[in-house]
Amino acid sequence: MKVPWKWERCIVQHDAYVLEFIKDFFGQNHRTVLLIAGAGFDPRATNICELLSATLEKRLRALLLREERPNAEQELRRRADENLARLLAFVPGAKVVPLNIFATDNAVIGGREAVKAVAQISISDCTDIIVDTSALSRGVTFPIVKYLLGNAQGKNIHAFMMDDPAADEEICPVVWEQASSIHGFRGSLGSVSDLKPARLWLPQLVRGQNAALDMIYKMIQPHDVCPILPFPGSDPRLPDRLIESYSVEMESGWKVDPRNIVYAHERSPLDLYRAILRIDDARKTIFERIGSQIVLSPVGSKLLSMGALLAALERDFPVVYVEAVAYRVNFEALDKRTQDATPLVHLWLDGEAYGSQDANKDAQ
Repeated sequence: MKVPWKWERCIVQHDAYVLEFIKDFFGQNHRTVLLIAGAGFDPRATNICELLSATLEKRLRALLLREERPNAEQELRRRADENLARLLAFVPGAKVVPLNIFATDNAVIGGREAVKAVAQISISDCTDIIVDTSALSRGVTFPIVKYLLGNAQGKNIHAFMMDDPAADEEICPVVWEQASSIHGFRGSLGSVSDLKPARLWLPQLVRGQNAALDMIYKMIQPHDVCPILPFPGSDPRLPDRLIESYSVEMESGWKVDPRNIVYAHERSPLDLYRAILRIDDARKTIFERIGSQIVLSPVGSKLLSMGALLAALERDFPVVYVEAVAYRVNFEALDKRTQDATPLVHLWLDGEAYGSQDANKDAQ
């Protein structure tokens, strides 16, 4: 008998439905909310906080995480300062925590430090906790969500984001020189066993990340590779361009069978979540003797990354990435993109909507 998937019926809302949800659900006077958000340079950093504060007013508290990387450009700092000032105007008294992504010895510590910051915040008096991923990096978002699902039983856990893959392409990460697993998402990677499991790598392809994905490939040395492409999506030609961009890697390095490409709807994290779990279920039977190991690398859109996050939480998949040491940003193009209505997404991850407040306690 098939074991039910935890987030098979996860509530996902888009655009106008999110606005209606904020107004109706958080308009209830007994709702008190803790918002965990990034206070960085991204112009989308303040949108969700502004929407929430208009409805919740004094019933909204906030933990604002300012990711700090060495030698950040002055323009990025200036814009981060402006965004922080706006966030504090929406939520006076919010706690601001500078978050060092790298230690003095260049070890990646952002995820661990983020969990420490969240753990120090009292949640006893709040009904709902919202993680706004719009201006948080994956290395910070993933550990926070995992910590909350394991340590905030009895609370509603939500993820909100302003998601626009085209806008994300205007933000180019300058990656660190080595790959690593995200804090809390090592899974069975590196475990000692007489039998080495058949390792499948599922990288989410995005333009300009060839070097980062090559580092990940060399680190994990998978037996097979199934690249993830966004389709259907806002740009129907994007999968073709991504295949062309990664043609050398897919043909000569990764040796990808065209039949092994995974397509996931650009605006549906559950589409990717279900695809990953179906692949895992099939491989468990095929590799019953030696075992199967799936490794995820969600380096593309934030929304599809949420699908990979849910799958990793449910099956304890390793998540491997390359942390950004800096960012190069085309602010002219980014500002123009974000002046238009940016797609708004809400995922209700845990809480009263699912009957059991403890449904995901084993995600820790």
